[in-house]
Amino acid sequence: MSWAKYDLVFRLQGPLHIGWRKVSNLQQTRGYVPGKNLWAALTARLTREAGDGAKGKAYQDNGKALQTHFRFTYLYPAVPKDSNRVVESQADVAVHYPWEDDFDYLFLDSYTSTALNYPSQSAEDGLLHETEFIAPHTRNGHPVYLSGSLYVKHVQTALPPVLENWPSALHKLQFGGERGYGWGRVQMVNGLPLQPIAEVDQPMGETITVNERGQERSCITAHLLANNATGVSGPVEPLIGWERNNGDDRDKNWRLSSVSICYAPGSVARADLPFKIGANGIWEAAAP
Repeated sequence: MSWAKYDLVFRLQGPLHIGWRKVSNLQQTRGYVPGKNLWAALTARLTREAGDGAKGKAYQDNGKALQTHFRFTYLYPAVPKDSNRVVESQADVAVHYPWEDDFDYLFLDSYTSTALNYPSQSAEDGLLHETEFIAPHTRNGHPVYLSGSLYVKHVQTALPPVLENWPSALHKLQFGGERGYGWGRVQMVNGLPLQPIAEVDQPMGETITVNERGQERSCITAHLLANNATGVSGPVEPLIGWERNNGDDRDKNWRLSSVSICYAPGSVARADLPFKIGANGIWEAAAP
């Protein structure tokens, strides 16, 4: 199986909130964009551009097609290496990870709001909440980018027609929550036509090795399925969320996804351990 690798860089145009967990009245954000969010945003854009935005089944079908022909990595915040140079590719940015000591200070901020009680001209009791977000500029004034990659399967036949416009669709994405308020807007800096940076041949899926930093032990940069994963240490969390329900039970528009128990990004693994990129960017242990 041959895969073409494309590196992606997006300029963050507004606050970005990727829902994670709630602590007291603070809704925390993840410090990255999971592969599933990139998949969902691309699915939505391609479906709407095909004129099927009102058809729930079209989102499901197009999403499955993307999962068949594409593999996604996670997107991580990055800043320009040289403030005097225009960012045009991954070579122009330095990636920062949430497990680094200065990450929260540099990239995170929050927005506080509450519901109002108009008759009493006051705030409603108990409804004060705070939403954390990745800011479009760091605290020292640098613009924030999101850096990652995707892989496109090379097959004898062409991509399904609805997927053929994927390079242009990448220039019209919006990630995360609060999108109705303009949050999550991004601008892709890669020009068109999008050029692959590598060709990778693998018999099953895309196999990668966690040794980019040249260390004996390295941090994984995606969720890793915990079953059959050895040589890994770090926090474990269940991945579960809401998915559109296009099945027979039309009384329920949404349903919970199946639960995946995973090592969280930032967990430490031996640098020689290989992992396959599965659907939605989640890694799986692969045979060495």
